Amino acid sequence: MPVDGKIGTVSIKEEQIIADSPHKPVIVTKELKSGQGTLPAGSIIARDMTTGKLVLYDPAAKDGDGNPTQEIVGVLTTIVDTDRQTLAPLIVHGVVIAKSLKVAEGSTVDEVVLSNLEKKTIWAV
Repeated sequence: MPVDGKIGTVSIKEEQIIADSPHKPVIVTKELKSGQGTLPAGSIIARDMTTGKLVLYDPAAKDGDGNPTQEIVGVLTTIVDTDRQTLAPLIVHGVVIAKSLKVAEGSTVDEVVLSNLEKKTIWAV
């Protein structure tokens, strides 16, 4: 006897990160620090210079002398749950969509952040 019923629903929100440009991005797989929770596509990823691990970029992260403790590495292309997986594809060179970029909660993507991305040859449009 067949059973007809609804078990649940799944909602997936896709967001375009890579800008439509003739200049194709360079995407590499990097290992993120585990235990950061779910990082959305468009997250700016940085190397924590105290631990060497890759984390969600926090522009406000500074040492006691006011020097940055994180250096941008790239931009996450997909959603990654770092509690379940740590390998993730990052754009390390190319053109991204500015409105899709994300940083640590409490910080914003401002002109300084965009300038730091450009120093890593990642341009936001």
